[in-house]
Amino acid sequence: MTVMKKRRKKYIVILTCLLVILLVLLGYLLYTRYREKEEGGGSAYVDPDAESWDAGVDPPQEEEGSILIPGYTGAWMNEGDMVLKLRIGNPKENTCYLKAALKLEDGTVLYESELLKPGTGFDEIELNQTLSAGEYEALVHYQGYTMEDQKELNSSDSAFTLTVNP
Repeated sequence: MTVMKKRRKKYIVILTCLLVILLVLLGYLLYTRYREKEEGGGSAYVDPDAESWDAGVDPPQEEEGSILIPGYTGAWMNEGDMVLKLRIGNPKENTCYLKAALKLEDGTVLYESELLKPGTGFDEIELNQTLSAGEYEALVHYQGYTMEDQKELNSSDSAFTLTVNP
């Protein structure tokens, strides 16, 4: 065998190995992308910690094609607490995911959920910061997403007064 034939054979082996590696990598990327779509897609995912939430709650009045959201009259907590007893969830009558964010009037975000399936949510939430004593105008911003491909739907805000006791 001549030197040229040996080099040629060596290049064919190297190219074949690179092609196999490329095909395996491509397969892995396609698999993970498909899996992300199945599990909620993109940067948002269905929160695995959300629990059955609206059992025993009177169903809200619903209109055909509308997204139901919880309403609030007020919430209370103690200064320095990081946990707020506030029922955030997705009513079981909905046919979409909801994502919730607790915000103050000035735009400060205190909490953000992942996607919540219909009928799941939380009875209390962990805030990302403490608040000083006082009254705050707050709201829970609910954003709807389709169940199939997590495209944005309508959003709605539920405003209330958050009282922080000394």
